[in-house]
Amino acid sequence: MNTIALLPHSKHLLPGGRLKLVISRVCDVRMVTEAMANNDPFALGMIAPNSSPETITNIPAIATTVTIIDFNCCDGGLLEIIVEGTNKISISTLSMAYDNLLTATYEPCSNWPAIAMSPDNQILATKLKLLFASMPELSQLYQQPNYQDATWISQRWLEVLPINIKHKQSLIYYPTADMTINFLLQLLQDHYLINN
Repeated sequence: MNTIALLPHSKHLLPGGRLKLVISRVCDVRMVTEAMANNDPFALGMIAPNSSPETITNIPAIATTVTIIDFNCCDGGLLEIIVEGTNKISISTLSMAYDNLLTATYEPCSNWPAIAMSPDNQILATKLKLLFASMPELSQLYQQPNYQDATWISQRWLEVLPINIKHKQSLIYYPTADMTINFLLQLLQDHYLINN
């Protein structure tokens, strides 16, 4: 069984995604420092927006391993890092260290294979481009967005949409992005966003 340091966070990340995080807790600074020193990944686990990392006793089954691609030291001992999701993992158990750092035992999961864009799902790329254009802080994380891959696009949508964690987890659990693509197309249609 593999073990990995785990950061519970209300911002969600999947393979190929990028996220800017501000690290403030002492245990998380230790985790980031060790990850950078040893060139090791850590895992990002989904929690609800109103949850506190100190009170977490379980994490939804699927988490994402991340690597640090950039960092900056901020005032007050804070670290600002940019991480990139690499692989999905299935969490088995959690343990907490003396300083509240979570460690998880896990098994690797298969990442979703790439799916070429088609005329039927092109709207997902078009609407994601509009979203990125309206959120420069998000779009600047992606120097080369992969708008030709429906899997990449659907994962970016799952990261930003305010969907219940259990529902996100059920979509992520599928072996391909097909179910998520169908869900997103239906969501856009239900909210009259397809032809607008």
